[in-house]
Amino acid sequence: MLGSDGLPAGLLIVVLLGSMLGLGWHALFGRRFWQLPVYWLGGVSGFFAGTVVSGALGWASYRLGTVPVVEGTVGALVLLGLLWLFVAPSAPPRQRGGRRIGREPEPPAGKG
Repeated sequence: MLGSDGLPAGLLIVVLLGSMLGLGWHALFGRRFWQLPVYWLGGVSGFFAGTVVSGALGWASYRLGTVPVVEGTVGALVLLGLLWLFVAPSAPPRQRGGRRIGREPEPPAGKG
């Protein structure tokens, strides 16, 4: 599968840190269970994208082994923020105010 060397340490760090960011984002901002894998994959792929961009630009402020941690974190948070805009549920119609559809108005409580 991966040969005798196993999983590269840099890839393991990227997956672990991206997973921590994605699952933490879901703990703070997630409202539905189906959002959990979306945020998890967003955290991992955003961290990986930040790492790739940092390598392409040749700039890294803090490294853990070969992994640029700050740039990966920024990439993950940017992607998680974009995902949150698309998958966060809007307020249900009953909380928005306005006219209720399908219900009869309640009669007044006092005598007429």
